Amino acid sequence: MVKYGFAALAAAVTLATWTTGVLAVDLRLGTAFPPTHLMQTRMLNPWAEEVAKASNGSLAIKMHPGSELVSGPNSFKRTQDGVVDISESLQGYTSDQFPRTLLIEIPGLAKDNATATRMLWRAVELLKPEYDKTKILALWSTGPNTIVMRKDPVRTVEDLKGKRVRTPSALLGDVAKALGMSPVSMQIGDVYQAMQTGVLDAILTGHSALEGFKLGEVSKYYPDYTFGVSPLFLVMNQRSYDRLSAEHRAIIDRTSGERLSQVGAGVYDAEAVRQLANEIKAGRGEVNKLSDAERKKIEAAVAPVADKMIVDREAAGIPARRILAAMKGGAS
Repeated sequence: MVKYGFAALAAAVTLATWTTGVLAVDLRLGTAFPPTHLMQTRMLNPWAEEVAKASNGSLAIKMHPGSELVSGPNSFKRTQDGVVDISESLQGYTSDQFPRTLLIEIPGLAKDNATATRMLWRAVELLKPEYDKTKILALWSTGPNTIVMRKDPVRTVEDLKGKRVRTPSALLGDVAKALGMSPVSMQIGDVYQAMQTGVLDAILTGHSALEGFKLGEVSKYYPDYTFGVSPLFLVMNQRSYDRLSAEHRAIIDRTSGERLSQVGAGVYDAEAVRQLANEIKAGRGEVNKLSDAERKKIEAAVAPVADKMIVDREAAGIPARRILAAMKGGAS
């Protein structure tokens, strides 16, 4: 909830850059990610610092990471309800709420997070119906997703059959099923122990998660095949935004949007490469090269899943083909 510091009013009005009467405001930002996570240290914290500087300290974003105020699955709802002013999470935790946005997950649609982020912002007007009672501050993605194996190498599609794999969304759960795997829905923070104890055999995730969640410690094999990306959101309660002064709203607008989204995308793209390289260099990880024949088998198994996703959304009244066209650069 927005907190107005009336005691700070006298100091605020002495600042020459501000209109008389601007109140000092604290905005609470909740995320399930730990305080050391890449998005916290390299996206959210720098953004909060930029906002504070632009407002001469009269607009402060107070961080509440590590599920202090929200969990991954309830982040969006708690923002809608005003329990927090701003939250960050993955749409995939509540896939039924975001059928439009999650089209970006279709394997082969986006080669990396920078591309996926551009696609999301091309189609943002068509995605907005999913973000009722909130203002979109950032949309970006993590990935590209790969199947990270606990102890068994993967050289053929047969090697995946029967494996229990954590998946980040409904679509990627269906992708796992098409490959003969058993998908398990689980918050990323719980995956380490599940891999360590053998509850999971694999994770469908991006390599940028290897260090932040210590997954490299409980993983061994990395097949060189990607399954698309997973989107994230940073949203603000609409009433919290509307209650801000015009000056503060302008600062939020100027510092968020596609520009901020590409910061997160860039971090994830760079870290995916660096972190996997570090695992290989340290001798803990091994990349499994798949033959062209095995790649074609995967593509053949996965293609019907994506096709069904589009057909089902269209049948439910969601303009999936129009959204995809906008993502690819066509008219929205």
